[in-house]
Order: sequence, then C-alpha cells, then structure tokens
Amino acid sequence: YIKRKRLHLLNMREWWIHVGLICVPLVAVYLHIPPPQLSATLQKWHGAGDFFHFRGKKIFYRDSYGALGSSDVVLLLHGFPTSSYDWNKIWDPLAQRFHRVIALDFLGFGFSDKPRPHRYSIFEQASIVEALVAHLGLGNQRLNLISHDYGDTVALELLYRSDQNRTGHLNFNSLCLSNGGTVLAFFGK
Repeated sequence: YIKRKRLHLLNMREWWIHVGLICVPLVAVYLHIPPPQLSATLQKWHGAGDFFHFRGKKIFYRDSYGALGSSDVVLLLHGFPTSSYDWNKIWDPLAQRFHRVIALDFLGFGFSDKPRPHRYSIFEQASIVEALVAHLGLGNQRLNLISHDYGDTVALELLYRSDQNRTGHLNFNSLCLSNGGTVLAFFGK
C-alpha cells in the first residue's frame, strides 16, 4: 500500500510539473500579447469623442451638435456588455433631428476606464451620467433619454432621482427604454 501511495504521489507531482511546464509559457505569452488594433470605424468613433474625469476615473463620451433651429438634446445610454458605439448606426439620423446628441461609455465599458478591483453599481453609473450632464453645462436642459438594456436600469435610477428631486438630478423631456431586463412595479394606495 505504501509503495502504491508513493507511486501515486510521484505521478501527481509529475502531473503538476507538466501542467506548470505548459501553463507558465502560455501565461507568459498571453501577458505579452499587445491589444488588437481598432478598426477604422472604432478609431473614428474614438477620435470624435472626449473624456471627462469622475472620481479619478476617465469616462469616454461623444457630444455632437446637429440640427439647426432645434434646442432638443438626446442622451444615449448603452447596454451590457457593449459601449456607446451601439449608437453608431443611428447617430447621424439623430443629429438631423436633435440639436445635440450625447453618448457615454459607462465605467468599465468601451473606452472608459476599467478599474480593478472595483465594485461597479447602477447607482455609480447614474452618478456618472449626472456628472457628465453637469460637465457639459446641461444641468437646466430638458433631456430626451434613450436607453438600451443595462442603460434602462441606469435610466430608471435617474428617473427615480429626478422624481425625488435629488441634488444633481436630470430634467426629462422624454424617456425611451428599449430591450430592458428591468421589472417595473407600481404600488397603488
């Protein structure tokens, strides 16, 4: 029995040595692989955007001026696990309708910082949206908000804050929730 146990331990050691000999080079290669090059359209999207800082983190956003004679502003909130680039195909049509079209990459998404470790939350993402609106000087502007998926939950938090008249809340002209995974419950008296 003892011989068999020793043989088993030797086999286990050899197995771990083989695993190490395979994994260490793979990890070393992985750590030295450069990030992929951005496509031309993503480079253009990035080049048309800007960054602002929220609590020491860089947040990417795009802000385009569009339709003359309109004072309407539309703010776009993307879904999970994507970015503001979700809105690429409808950006120009929106710019023909609205005076300003604005989209951001939530913290942890797209071109925004991805801090690790970090406890991401819907509340923080909503605060980032409020900070962006303040950064752009749109605090008194009535906004048209279009959101998708994860952005729907952030939009609902923003709507709640507005309803509660919280500091920094947004003023809504309209709200469009698309393809959300949210549960809406209304409690009557």
